[in-house]
Amino acid sequence: MLGRERCAVLQVALIERAAAWARAVAPGALHVAHEPPDAGPELRALLGPEVAVFPQNGDGIAGRLADATARVFGHNDGPVLIIWPELPCWRPEHATGALGDLENGCDVALGPVIDGGFYLIAIARPLPMLFSLPEQAWRSPDVMAIAIAAAQKAGLEVGILRVERALQRPDDVRAALADPLLPANLATILASG
Repeated sequence: MLGRERCAVLQVALIERAAAWARAVAPGALHVAHEPPDAGPELRALLGPEVAVFPQNGDGIAGRLADATARVFGHNDGPVLIIWPELPCWRPEHATGALGDLENGCDVALGPVIDGGFYLIAIARPLPMLFSLPEQAWRSPDVMAIAIAAAQKAGLEVGILRVERALQRPDDVRAALADPLLPANLATILASG
């Protein structure tokens, strides 16, 4: 729908927006696991030298999440907020809600996306079992229900954040353009062409 060039411009804008949010909620603690493996210099130029960047490692979504969180916990005590830069509007409440769930006894807080997947996963400590879902489950529209069932089976307490609409499909773009709170730079990218 957007074409290759506008998709690239949109991805840069979404990464910048997510990074700005992360800097605001966790100053000095931004880590970016990237794909492809050679994107590090480009991301460092975009995000600045204070950001820890490293290539994603592991098989599938679960393997990459497990590796990235292990790396971050290797240098920090936590909590860790894992986000995907697909939301057009990041708000402080995303962090306060997730951190509040963790402070109130939840082991994990999940931020679901309308059509399946997550925009945020928050954990206070390493939880390798959280990332043991099979690959097809991570790509399922039912991943939220599957993740909650697996977490509960493992004895984990789960907090759930507000459902959001990520920019993944043409309907998401149309909905974003109808949102009066859509940031102007994203509206320009989505509406042009």
